[in-house]
Amino acid sequence: MNKKNLKLLAGLAAAAAGLASTSVAAAGVSPDLATWTCVGSCGVLGADGDITLSPFGSPGYAYLTTNSSTAHNVSPLHIVESGGGGADFTQTNGSSYTSAPFTLAAGESVAAYFNYVSTDGKGFDDYAWARLIDSAGDTAAWLFTARSTNGNKQNVVPGNALSKADNNTVDFDVDTVIVNYDEFEFNTRTTKSSDFDPIDWSPLGEWNGTCWRDNAEGCGFTGWLQSLVTPGAGTYQLEVGVVNFGDEA
Repeated sequence: MNKKNLKLLAGLAAAAAGLASTSVAAAGVSPDLATWTCVGSCGVLGADGDITLSPFGSPGYAYLTTNSSTAHNVSPLHIVESGGGGADFTQTNGSSYTSAPFTLAAGESVAAYFNYVSTDGKGFDDYAWARLIDSAGDTAAWLFTARSTNGNKQNVVPGNALSKADNNTVDFDVDTVIVNYDEFEFNTRTTKSSDFDPIDWSPLGEWNGTCWRDNAEGCGFTGWLQSLVTPGAGTYQLEVGVVNFGDEA
């Protein structure tokens, strides 16, 4: 199998962040982020607080965050859920990073690492995604989805964004696509005073070091998860995104 490693350190975040890596000219996906399109708030970082460099070994990773983003309508998904007081909650502000088009031959694969960081939950269930887009602009494959939650830690990845969306038609088998999913255990961080160990990652901005509840299991980060897909011959773009849900905080 030919593997086109997209050194995308892709991480995503709830109260603020998604990540993606860079480096792999061989893949046809340009490592030069100047060729990518950012909507919202994106950037490049090295190791920062709790978030290390990805296992690809590149010297930095691209990230995206909801923090300080004024962009709306960035998500390909449409989700409406009941919120407090009978109001409907839906996605609000967010960010996306989209590569320039690249071409794959039959049998060639795309591999990427993703890391989701969250400080939110309790109905304000922000979410993130990574997908391949075909030449018609449709979803060819999901590489990653994650959602903030105050429930079971494993519910963060893949989360329920795809099952809740009323416009998704492409399946995502997390056990097949994420090659190290069987090793996945969410890294909870707490602001509880008795064992204070909050999340530390600068793209969270004012929300760095916080959690919506001091002992919520869903505050923290996933660690680097590797996705691998073989979508078939064609021209594609890689899109990574993250959005707030129910509020803009």
